[in-house]
Amino acid sequence: MTRNFASLALARLYEKQGYIDDALEIYRAIDTSRNPDAQNILDTISRLDAQKKTASSAENLKAPNHDVLKPDQLQAGTKEAGMARMLEVWLKLIVIQKRVDTFKAIKARL
Repeated sequence: MTRNFASLALARLYEKQGYIDDALEIYRAIDTSRNPDAQNILDTISRLDAQKKTASSAENLKAPNHDVLKPDQLQAGTKEAGMARMLEVWLKLIVIQKRVDTFKAIKARL
């Protein structure tokens, strides 16, 4: 990420949404020498680093993904298979709608 986009508001937004790696990258890119919130930023970086280490160590201790369904485990006619198919169709419809909206916007500019 370039320093042009590094802002405290964006870093906080990424942190709030759970994108810890992206938030850390932006917090580190912010110039703390001229920022009045420099100490707060440095404390946040330390806290997020510790949180990231704790999460990765907890992930290593976790049992191997017993709660994750793999495609070969989805049997036709099961509730999970039906839900997976429905979500797949829903996602395709969202992508198509986005493409149509983009096309309409381009056409309107012509």
